Parts: sequence; structure tokens; C-alpha cells
Amino acid sequence: MCTLTYVPSKSGAIITSNRDEHEGRGDTKFPVEQKINNLKVVFPQDPKAGGTWIASASNNSVAVLLNGAFVKHKHRPPYRKSRGLVLLDFFKYQSVEDFKNHYELNDIEPFTIVSIKKNTVALVEEFRWDGKKKYLTELDAEIPHIWSSATLYSPEVILERRHWFSEMLTSENISPKKMQHFHEFGGKSDSKNNFKMDRGNGLRTISISQIKIGRQKSNFEYRNFVNNTSEKTTLKTNIFVSGE
Repeated sequence: MCTLTYVPSKSGAIITSNRDEHEGRGDTKFPVEQKINNLKVVFPQDPKAGGTWIASASNNSVAVLLNGAFVKHKHRPPYRKSRGLVLLDFFKYQSVEDFKNHYELNDIEPFTIVSIKKNTVALVEEFRWDGKKKYLTELDAEIPHIWSSATLYSPEVILERRHWFSEMLTSENISPKKMQHFHEFGGKSDSKNNFKMDRGNGLRTISISQIKIGRQKSNFEYRNFVNNTSEKTTLKTNIFVSGE
């Protein structure tokens, strides 16, 4: 929900996401499966609202939610719907453009959704809602990307995290295991802004989710730091992805 990296690979992509949340929010269920728009969707389920922040679907797509759009906004509840439920609704649409044009977002708190699809070609799209206006950007799917939540990290810290990410990419032979390590230990001696962060008031990185999109399946690993568990599941896809 709060830190996301995308790294393309020969057979697909490595998507890794840290969830920074209050540790008292409740015990997340994983894996949870739902049928949405004839797709099998797998995700960790938030116990409070029943939504999620990261989900993998059987059409070789992944959608990830980050709180906030471009800058830190004022929290003005009550909101009409949880953003985690909006992410599940996202899979009801044929494309991000379709979602942008038809989904009603009035009275929904600002957020960012990153959509990643890997079929015969890769497609990475970034959708942002700032509370008033919708923004959609297509990104270069052939290069790595990083996002940090605007609600928790200042522009200066977000820039520094991008620098850490760039440094890691030049010095490492990238693999899912190394991305897991980076999301757990990346940063410096600043526990408040490291990739695995801890603000000292119960707000900390409570989980790391990683999805590896392959040729005919996606491997989904969920590591829960609240109860120190790690679970994995495999989602077979209904589209063949050609390799190099």
C-alpha cells in the first residue's frame, strides 16, 4: 500500500509491495480468492473493510493501491467507500481507460492504482485520483519503476528512495529474492523512512507482498511481520506469455 517496485524480467515481471499500516488493524487473510468479471483474483484481504491493496488476476495482470495521489492530502471522513474495495472493483473493467471513464470516484479518498499487465507485450499504467480529478499515465514497461505513498513520505524522502532503488539496480543481479531483501533492508539508518519502516507508534511495515508474473502462472508470496508468517500461492493464467 505504501511502497511498490516493478522490475521487468525475461518471462514477465517482479512486483513487490510493502504495506505500512498500524499493527493493530487486525489479522489479514491470505490467500483470498474471488471471481470478478470472469477472472480469478487472488489477494490478501484487509480485515477492517474487506478490501485489499494488491491483487493478481488470471489474465496476467496485477493491480496495486497506494494511499494518496501526488501530495499529502487532508483526511476528511466519512468517505463513501474504502479504497481497498475500489481496487477490487477495478477488475470489473476491461481497461484502465474504461475504469477512468466510468467509475464514480466522488467522496472517495485520494489514491494511486498501478496496473501491470504482461501478455504478448507488457503494459504499465498509473492511475491517480486527487479527490477532484482523474489522471492516467502509461509508463515504459521495459524499465524498472518505484512508487512511495504521498501520505507517508515527503517529496524529499520519495526522491531519496528512488536514489536507493537506482543504486540497487546498478549493483545487483536482480531476482525475486534480492527484491525481497531490498524491500526489507533497503535504506539507511532512518527507521522512519527505510523501506521496512517503523514510526514507533504502531505504524510500521506490517507485510511484504511479492508477485512474480511468469509465462503461464503468477507466484504470489505474502510475508506477515505482525505474526511472523510467510505464505505462498500460485495462480495459473489464461494467457500464454512468450519468453525470450
